[in-house]
Amino acid sequence: MLNRRQFTASALAGAVLTPPFAARAQARPLTYVGWSHDEAASKPILTRMFDDFRKAQADTKLEVVGFPWGQMQQNILLRLRSGQPLDVVQLAERWLPQFAATGKMQDLNEVFGKEQLAKLINPGTLKLGEFRGRQLGLPWTAASIGMVANAKVLRDAGVSAPPTTIDAFVESLKAIKRTQPQVVPYAMTTKNNNSLSPDFQVWLWTFGGQLFDDGGKVLVNSPAGVRALEFLAGLVKDGLAAKDIDRPDARRMYAQHQTGYYHDAPLARGFARNNSGKGAEFDPFVWAMATPVLKAGDKPQSFAWGHLLTMFPQGARPNAQSSQARLAAFLALNDANQLAYFKDQGLFPVTQTALAQLGSDPYVTAWTRAAHTAERDEISQWTNSADLTTIVGEEVQGALLGQKTARAAIESMAKRLEAKMAELPKS
Repeated sequence: MLNRRQFTASALAGAVLTPPFAARAQARPLTYVGWSHDEAASKPILTRMFDDFRKAQADTKLEVVGFPWGQMQQNILLRLRSGQPLDVVQLAERWLPQFAATGKMQDLNEVFGKEQLAKLINPGTLKLGEFRGRQLGLPWTAASIGMVANAKVLRDAGVSAPPTTIDAFVESLKAIKRTQPQVVPYAMTTKNNNSLSPDFQVWLWTFGGQLFDDGGKVLVNSPAGVRALEFLAGLVKDGLAAKDIDRPDARRMYAQHQTGYYHDAPLARGFARNNSGKGAEFDPFVWAMATPVLKAGDKPQSFAWGHLLTMFPQGARPNAQSSQARLAAFLALNDANQLAYFKDQGLFPVTQTALAQLGSDPYVTAWTRAAHTAERDEISQWTNSADLTTIVGEEVQGALLGQKTARAAIESMAKRLEAKMAELPKS
């Protein structure tokens, strides 16, 4: 028998398995579109989940359509234009603003109930799927691009715990350099615009800056923007970070105890297990940590990261008993599936009850706590986001490589962003 708390947590997910709903006839197949189920690592677990859904919902014909991650946005738009079904669609959280602009997305508060979702999922996590007051995405797995510390490297430097302030962070980097000269203290991303942009944004926010305001006005040319880039360029200049490092490089270095810190998604622990060749034996060295703050009491910053389940209805709007809602709930609100996905892939669950079952795992709890204050990519909401990402990355890299001063890079970044934003059609 379920107690009240268990019932609240599983009410929506349980509806997926309720026989009366399964007996409802369906005029056409239910179409799911995503990418994870076509990737080698996650294909077995997701194929099993889709098969389990089909067994539980014998009268629902589920069609699963897959595209590579890099082709998802284009194919969703093509399906929208041609009227092909998009009943439940996997999105990266950063794509939400672009697809919200189509006006075709379903507000999921109207499907599941705003209060019910707030009971099941922490508001900080729900925010990943929110855009301009509407819950357009149901978080499926959620966290952030945050920081991890290598416990062995830190302890060998005499640092007993991850630092919480920038001053303490810099002192720990100096201690690592002093005690372990072969180690890159901070494997900061210094190449690849797609990695540079999110990492720079986190530090920009930490220093109190922004790229844009809500209307698209460029704000990066500010004392906070200059200070943030001066800080990062100074780390490279002082040998506390290194040139020519991208995320995959940092992952390998971390697993070989060749760096003290780097930024990554929650899969960082899985990468460390694989790259070290030690599996779960490497876990004690993996410390999840909040990004250091400028001064004690500031909100730690991180870059929102996660997968959403969304709906682009055609015709009748879905409700909690619809096949769309039952599939979304089966994947994202069913604790057993959420925990199975975590165990298999290391992707954090979103329901509070599933997370509670992982309460003894300090990596999960620390990362989840820090992710509650994560901010969405400032660039992704604009239709020319690829160009904006390139501009930010190029100017940041120019300063990191010493090709220009931080002030000159920020001024150039602002001018280039302003010119690019001016090309957008006026709303």
